[in-house]
Amino acid sequence: MIYISGVLPELLPHVWDDCEPYIAMGNSRGKEEQNTHDIYHKIKNQEMQLWILSNDDKEIVSVLTTEIVEYPRRTTCRIVTLGGKDLDDWVEDWLNTLETWALENGCEAIETCCRKGFAKKLNKFGYENTYTVLGKELNVKH
Repeated sequence: MIYISGVLPELLPHVWDDCEPYIAMGNSRGKEEQNTHDIYHKIKNQEMQLWILSNDDKEIVSVLTTEIVEYPRRTTCRIVTLGGKDLDDWVEDWLNTLETWALENGCEAIETCCRKGFAKKLNKFGYENTYTVLGKELNVKH
């Protein structure tokens, strides 16, 4: 059995040491736009949300962070980081919980910037490639 729960900002200091390695795992493929320290403060200031997935032994097996993005014409729940083990065992439960929460909080869609491998896993749950994000470091001229 798995258990998924959101963490209230006031409880963040009590769970952070257990969650930070999973957040770092989920953030490791980025371009250093933010680090775990930045994410901690965004969660504490209610700019982001922290989600924990644990097993029967109360062991954390995955951590997810999200943020609500208010575009001019729609509100979207963005998955910012996702780290954990045995993704195939729980990804559907994560998505079901997150989609329900997003709808309850006025979101019309869910989005994420992710690796191609994770995008393939999400395809079977109705997610599609909406955008492709490319980047270039500006310290190199061509």
